[in-house]
Amino acid sequence: MPLKKINFSLAPINDNPVQSSGATLVNGFSHKNGFPTIKFSIPAQDVLLDTNNLHLTGQLVVLDKDGNLLSTANAALANYDVNNNNPIQAQNCINMSNWNGVHSVIDKVVVQSKKSQTEIQTLTHYSPYNALKAAHSNNKEDYKQVPLVRDLACGVDSGFTNRHLINSAVVAESRISNLDDKFLGTPFSMNLDVATLQSGAIHLGNGFAGGLLITLHLSPDSNVFHSRFRSINAGTANADITGCSYILKNLKLEGKYAVPTPQDLSSYNPVLQLNTRTNLLNDLVSSENSNVFTPQLQMVKGVVNTFMDDDQQNNFKQNAHCFRYPVGLVSTQNAKNNIQYPQQYSAEVQPNSEGSDINGNNMNPSQNTIFPASCMGDAEVRQNFQKALFGGKAPTHTSATYDLTNQSLRADYDAQVANTATLQCGDNTLPDVMGLGTDYSNNLGQVQNFVNQDYELKVSSGVNTGRANLPTTRSNKIEVQESYLRHFAQLDLRTLQKVQ
Repeated sequence: MPLKKINFSLAPINDNPVQSSGATLVNGFSHKNGFPTIKFSIPAQDVLLDTNNLHLTGQLVVLDKDGNLLSTANAALANYDVNNNNPIQAQNCINMSNWNGVHSVIDKVVVQSKKSQTEIQTLTHYSPYNALKAAHSNNKEDYKQVPLVRDLACGVDSGFTNRHLINSAVVAESRISNLDDKFLGTPFSMNLDVATLQSGAIHLGNGFAGGLLITLHLSPDSNVFHSRFRSINAGTANADITGCSYILKNLKLEGKYAVPTPQDLSSYNPVLQLNTRTNLLNDLVSSENSNVFTPQLQMVKGVVNTFMDDDQQNNFKQNAHCFRYPVGLVSTQNAKNNIQYPQQYSAEVQPNSEGSDINGNNMNPSQNTIFPASCMGDAEVRQNFQKALFGGKAPTHTSATYDLTNQSLRADYDAQVANTATLQCGDNTLPDVMGLGTDYSNNLGQVQNFVNQDYELKVSSGVNTGRANLPTTRSNKIEVQESYLRHFAQLDLRTLQKVQ
């Protein structure tokens, strides 16, 4: 047991305080309006960093496309119109990630040792994988509590709650005296989902880590915010959130130092065991597609594959945290070194959009189909994905329900309805959280060696086919495949060498 624990609160070493300039805010940390990187320095000292209590705290301020505070002063709060017509405003339409809230502002995390500037861990595409984990760890009721309070995530209720939540406090409607008031903005507190910073205890002494430098790279505004609808009619221009942005202010890295006893030091293991991930990119360009990777990793636990339309990221009119199957999915097959593994068969979607019903009629889901998910029998595919994400076991709490998949599919088909003069369609606030996965651990901690060995994923689908029974907004697009390889790694704090 440590002698004691000491609380600390660190400001960024490149701090850029938010200030008012007339009726607008300037500076702060933002991809558009201020510094796009945040740097924290944890000094070298003979204590242990208690990573279980490490949090990033601050406040989120949202600006409209003109750079003014996005407020509710002129939002016409009564105009949450069921027909989504003229009165709807940008203040009602702006949303952020359902699943991980303010985590979505982080795109990349770099952890370095201060004594040598050696990169201990570099984690790219931080937000998408974090969103997947959060969605499969919290159900609808969970999101009404801790995630909503701490990282501003609302889950499947985002269409109701999130638009209110991210609206910054308005000077005229609150006790806040001016734009420089320290209480302006929505407060948040979040753990950084980085293996090194979740490893238990890191010795900060010069014989070990020698202190840490943590750099957070921020995401573009168009990857953080999305419009309530994918299709916005020109007659309702106020519903378009293009150009809205965020500012992070009053940021602090807060946690605890543990002062070790001589017994703690004698038993301290300088080799950290990390449950980490590596991500690789490819794409699906046709209905019969095969992608092969050579990961060069020794201890792979599983592979999580997600798919996005080629225009889904960096697009205010698309939800960058919507993870859907390849459109018109028919079957998927995993292989290692060109041999089917771990299943020696293809996982079939039965029924699927290419098949027929028991009466021999072709499957033809459309915008008029109340339950389009009933045309997609994905039970085994879904189970394989969740096992890959959680190491061979199904999640006990999850937002990945049949109803969510069905509503997400309905929104895909809805976007092909001909617009009237005022109607928007294609709801972005019910994003699915599914993909294709391979588990090697079997809930026993087993691993696979992929050093100079190949991982292959074959997908049969409706990608880029233009089939009439698929959503017209997706059927002619190629899809980006992001593969997250979950694996073990070891980091020796004395030499800062990493084995993975």
